[in-house]
Amino acid sequence: MGLVFVSEHACMPLVQDLREEGHELFLVHSTELVYDAVSAHPDLYMCRIGDTLVMDDAVRTTPDIRKIYEQTLEEKLGDVTDTPLIPAFSSSAGGSIVFQTGNIGHDYPYDVAYDAVSTGKYFLHHLAYTSPALLDRAREAGLEFLDVKQGYTKCACVVVGEQALITADRGIFRTVEAYNQMLREDDLESECIDCLLIEEGHVALPGLKYGFLGGASGLVAHKLYFNGDLGTHPDSDRIVSFVREHGVEPVWYEGEALTDIGSIVYLP
Repeated sequence: MGLVFVSEHACMPLVQDLREEGHELFLVHSTELVYDAVSAHPDLYMCRIGDTLVMDDAVRTTPDIRKIYEQTLEEKLGDVTDTPLIPAFSSSAGGSIVFQTGNIGHDYPYDVAYDAVSTGKYFLHHLAYTSPALLDRAREAGLEFLDVKQGYTKCACVVVGEQALITADRGIFRTVEAYNQMLREDDLESECIDCLLIEEGHVALPGLKYGFLGGASGLVAHKLYFNGDLGTHPDSDRIVSFVREHGVEPVWYEGEALTDIGSIVYLP
């Protein structure tokens, strides 16, 4: 079990399922830092690199993750074997959280500093807009960088595994395929990213024309949760087959609108 960050606007069956699975759940609330339609989206405030969750201190959650951090830091002050100068603390499950300050702006592209895809092997983002702190951690982790032109990269990608993605963004898909072709030319087929291209739209996002399937989902342990009814998506059968082929079990909720909530962020 681990820590799960999900928007306060997530559907109730999803929230109940995550709690019943035994995860420590944090609801992410709206702030005035970014525009209203996406202001409660976790993937605008945080990105996981390996076992570390890099998070902007502007985030607002219930329970209050910043207060938990401050309490943990106070405990470190009394422990001479540890340094309080490192702005990180360990979760009950073993991962760590690091806070950063001042990386987010109100409108695009200043709101996407953390909205990157990190699979544990690859790092995809519009690198011109990535938080410098996040880039540094991705480099330290030895991730392979793919520069895409979609700043809302995590919203636009369903992460199924280290080398498996689903996206409706043709620019991201073309970048991945070009990278795969380069690998094949170097006889590195096993390093390729399996990328499923799906139809654009069919995901609600109140206040905007439509949302992204990546923003309506999240990989938690070996389950891929969807915020709403995946069966309403025209590519649902292909999506389910692809997910199961990669050893992951999809979970969705019939009767609930398939809605972009800024991803489900998991720290094991």
